[in-house]
Amino acid sequence: MHVVAWNGGVCAKLPPVIRIMRRPIALFTALLAGLVLAGCGAGPSQVHSAAIVGDRSVPLDDVQQEIDWLLDNVPQAQQAQRQGKVDMYAREVVRGRVVHELAQIAAEREGVRADPAEIDELIRGSGGADQVSRSAGVEPDRVRDLASDQVVLQELARKYLGSLSVDLLGTVVTGDEPGNSAKEKATALGRRIADDPDRARATVRQTGHQLVDEELDFAETLQNDPELATTAVFGSQQGTVVVVQPSRQRAGWLVGLVTERRTAEQADAEAAEPQVNPEYLYFAGLRMLQPIAEEVGVRINPRYGVWDEAALAPAPNEDELTGRLLRSRTVNS
Repeated sequence: MHVVAWNGGVCAKLPPVIRIMRRPIALFTALLAGLVLAGCGAGPSQVHSAAIVGDRSVPLDDVQQEIDWLLDNVPQAQQAQRQGKVDMYAREVVRGRVVHELAQIAAEREGVRADPAEIDELIRGSGGADQVSRSAGVEPDRVRDLASDQVVLQELARKYLGSLSVDLLGTVVTGDEPGNSAKEKATALGRRIADDPDRARATVRQTGHQLVDEELDFAETLQNDPELATTAVFGSQQGTVVVVQPSRQRAGWLVGLVTERRTAEQADAEAAEPQVNPEYLYFAGLRMLQPIAEEVGVRINPRYGVWDEAALAPAPNEDELTGRLLRSRTVNS
């Protein structure tokens, strides 16, 4: 079994990091694929923060300490230093800490928890904290947080599998042109739809693109098209126009207006739990952090780049965002 790393929105295969015997679980970290956060305003001091999540601060000194540990103990980080690419590791350190803060908020709000025995088993079955720290690229003191976050996110995904669905109206934009890439065309179309969401259907038809008008069930999509299920489509509130590339293996940028997002008060208790790859279950749970990140706000120290809300990860700059979440007047009102 391989670990899946989320590299700026792209799934990449990495060597196994954590697994347990009862059911295969990998500890999913983006570090070794390469992925640092910022902010402004009131609340915790940005001067001393690598990132600010709501009213929680990720201390700058803690991030630098972990980067120093990586450079002393992880060969891939040492190689990146020789190549002048330490910024990838710095961004991943901050990403992991932001996810931890969001996961803690989610656990409190959603009533999910990480069983200490499952955390212990997860770490023990992966060779112990020292082995995991080098494989996953985190300080030994942070291994338990990493394992806890994974358990919480997988439980969070399970909670929503039987209750979440979205209605999506839009299209798929393909074909790069000189001076006008598919991404640029998709973003421009997304802005037009966001400016007048009531005319979204007509706007798509005017462009000549094929209309996408679907009700998407979270559980079914995770089974049949897991890459789509783990995009911002399922994390966005009603009225958001999502511009994302669901797969780097398949051409096309999805431009979709979320016309409705439904979460049943209680999932169907009699329905069997879908058989979902644990790797995708983790990313599905990660996507459920999106509404929390949007509500509380994630601000990043500019030395680490900018917050990519579509990827739930840092990006080096605005030009390298993996997608856009455009709020229509439906959201703003």
